[in-house]
Amino acid sequence: MRPFNLTSSLSKVLGLQAIFKSAFNPSHRAMSTIPTPQPEIDRVIKYWFEADDVPQKWFRGGPKVDSEIKDQFSALVSQARAAELTPWTADPKGTLALIILLDQFTRNIFRGSPESYSKDKLGLGIAADAIAKGFDRQVPVMQQVFFYLPLMHDENLVSQIAGMALCEGLVERCVGEEMMKDFAEKSIKSAQSHMDCIRRFGRFPSRNEVLGRESTVGEIEYLEKEHSGW
Repeated sequence: MRPFNLTSSLSKVLGLQAIFKSAFNPSHRAMSTIPTPQPEIDRVIKYWFEADDVPQKWFRGGPKVDSEIKDQFSALVSQARAAELTPWTADPKGTLALIILLDQFTRNIFRGSPESYSKDKLGLGIAADAIAKGFDRQVPVMQQVFFYLPLMHDENLVSQIAGMALCEGLVERCVGEEMMKDFAEKSIKSAQSHMDCIRRFGRFPSRNEVLGRESTVGEIEYLEKEHSGW
């Protein structure tokens, strides 16, 4: 386990204060009128959210979905990873699409390679800025969680706590929508699992082999029982 760094942790806390403010302030909103490259943004959103097999695509896509994403979105992912799609952050929908390129499609395209995690910090920064602006509240509940996944993917306990708080807020916004409430509650369970892992190990042991990190005895025992792909 990595040693606790107070200075670094305090810096994280200060940097994420706006996120916590957003998590518990439903009225927080921000709007922008700057134009964005809408056709490409719409293409990402449609692929990720509007198909019949959406849950399967997200969680159990396998080689088929990896191949689809590589064929259809490699060029956009390359641009996103090179920080060439900054104009997309002008509005909530564009920001969401950019986060999906960095935090989701990058994992599909580079699965099994260190590159699958190499732009996580870029995605985290974009997500944090968007949440601070209230962008997450301006899309449907099922899409909101994808603003929070970069926090859940970060190997830092403060990010995990913030992600957990934001997912808990989803349930409060699902009044009268049982299907969405069930989805939100599952998101909380996922956030809890991520947070518990980071609290215990300070990192995700499932990444060790890909990143060339040596696993501890405790991590090996954990990996024998758990099958997370974080």
